[in-house]
Amino acid sequence: MAATRDVLRAHGFVDGGFVRRVAKDNGAQLVDPRNLLLAIITHGDVNDAGEIRIALRRVTYYDARPDEAVDVPQGMADYWSAIELLPDAQLGFGSLRGGGKARQKPRQKGVDTLIAVDMLVGAVSDLFDVAVLVAGDADFVPVVDEVRRRGVQVIVAAHPASLSEDLKRAADRFLAIGPGYAHGLFPPLTKDGRTWSAADVERAPVGANTGSR
Repeated sequence: MAATRDVLRAHGFVDGGFVRRVAKDNGAQLVDPRNLLLAIITHGDVNDAGEIRIALRRVTYYDARPDEAVDVPQGMADYWSAIELLPDAQLGFGSLRGGGKARQKPRQKGVDTLIAVDMLVGAVSDLFDVAVLVAGDADFVPVVDEVRRRGVQVIVAAHPASLSEDLKRAADRFLAIGPGYAHGLFPPLTKDGRTWSAADVERAPVGANTGSR
């Protein structure tokens, strides 16, 4: 049981589309998911003023990837690569459908399901004592309920403007994150002096002809 451990093991589950939207809507740089999670698990509002020792063991950043690599904007590919190089971090991919000749708005497929499955399997397999979900969608309520039923503490962190009240109520603890809230709770990812904005990851795909005609 988690209560018998001297140090609680935490895994972080970050919805990439959600945190990019928060950055875009608030004119902020794209977030460093590992530093964000470290700030969350050490924050007094979720960690009883530091009385509980929580160790971040794994960070998974989930995103949607187009079916063809050539459709990935260079900035997005670079941002993913920078995340993958962070300690104890990994990427999880769903797919991105739509766009192209049909001019449909691309839509994420399978990302929410992937997060839900990883959270539930991890809880059942006793991989962590604390699950930190950085997301705001009400679709996560059933998995949060089930993970909590397995004895795992669930912390939800989200920007209040993009948060389902049902998800907030389902969590054991909630922490507001994003520009305009607690200092350090939306830290930008920096690699070799570079940061990324939402515009950077929406530009021309890898290999696209961006020259003028």
